[in-house]
Amino acid sequence: MPRKIIQKKAMIRYGFLWCCLFASLTVAAQEKSFTPSQLESIFLKQNLELIAEQMNVSIADAAVAEAKVWDNPELSVGNINFWKRKSIDENGNEITYPKEFSVELTQMVSLTARRAKLADVEKVGKEIAMQQFEELLRGLKLELRSSIAELVYLQNLIKVYENQKRLLEDVVAAYKTQYEKGNISKGELLRLQTALFEMESEINDTQTEFNSLQKTLKNLLALEPSAEIVVTDDSPNFPSPIEINCNDLIEKAVSSRPDLQMAKLQSEYHKKDITYQKSLIMPDVNLGVNYDRYGGVWDNFFGVSVGFQLPVFNRNKGAIKIAQIQLKQNETLVEQGQKALQNEVMESYQNYSNSYGFLERNLKNPALSELDDMLDIYAKNLLAKNISMVEYMDFMDSYRSTKETLLKSQKDLRLNFEQLQFTVGEDIR
Repeated sequence: MPRKIIQKKAMIRYGFLWCCLFASLTVAAQEKSFTPSQLESIFLKQNLELIAEQMNVSIADAAVAEAKVWDNPELSVGNINFWKRKSIDENGNEITYPKEFSVELTQMVSLTARRAKLADVEKVGKEIAMQQFEELLRGLKLELRSSIAELVYLQNLIKVYENQKRLLEDVVAAYKTQYEKGNISKGELLRLQTALFEMESEINDTQTEFNSLQKTLKNLLALEPSAEIVVTDDSPNFPSPIEINCNDLIEKAVSSRPDLQMAKLQSEYHKKDITYQKSLIMPDVNLGVNYDRYGGVWDNFFGVSVGFQLPVFNRNKGAIKIAQIQLKQNETLVEQGQKALQNEVMESYQNYSNSYGFLERNLKNPALSELDDMLDIYAKNLLAKNISMVEYMDFMDSYRSTKETLLKSQKDLRLNFEQLQFTVGEDIR
């Protein structure tokens, strides 16, 4: 074989090896570990929905500034004559006059500080925009923290399944060897192989849920699609319900919940709007100066003008009435919102208390700490024929069910705590 061909094949082989190595490194680099606090920090910096909502505050700022600006003066030019006027003087001579035109400059002036009152309305609008941002942040935080809790649950559940699958694969391999030697029946081997198939199916279904949560978290964090988030659970210490005063939580919620603050600000908005609408009853005044060349008795005429609407037919009663009704309507909604908020806090507190008590009682059960060791013991006893196939399979089902219940109760505790913080409107810890 020619030397050049050998060198070329060697280069292709080495290039292929380097590509495989690079690909493996790339895949490994895609998996990133984060603590829940790190994920929340990334969320606050990168969430695109929050960034977009924050722009509404800047829009409200611009609306306040615009409300304070005076109306533009108006300049008008009229009575333009394109033909020169001619006449005969007393001596019979022809006189030609310049072209005729007039100029007027007017400025509208408010007698009721209308712009200042409109600015007050827009200032309340800005405060509402800020509370809307806080409400969005509150909702997205709950979604983020709930997704983290679900992801931690699925990560741990997959580990339980993988551990059980590993032991079951060892048992199946041992039974397959015994079956080939004729020491056991095929039915026993098929029973174990079926259990292994079911376990792999559960792992696959759980992985599908895990992938769905990955998508949700990456959307919230604005991360690249190729990234895989792994949450390192820092096992947070949740406060005991005994240490939490539910009445204090209700007071905090009334004073800090963004949705309730928005409702209260909406009442303030309508009050300011009533004041503004009443100011419109008094008409604005148009002040002007004008110049007229050769349009009247004097060749060059300078004058002033004053103009305003007569509030005879429209005294803005409809707009004032609408604002007054909207105020009463909103005050009713605020009262209803306060009552609903109190019930929400009480419900969330009771749910958290129940989940905390359930987990605390069960963690004291000594059987749970021995459960993982029993999994190996049962596998060894089955291979040693100290227990029957039925006993082994019953224990496997019981082990999986107990582990799932334990992990779910830990997840529920975290979810209920986050729901409690969500209903209060601020972090409790």
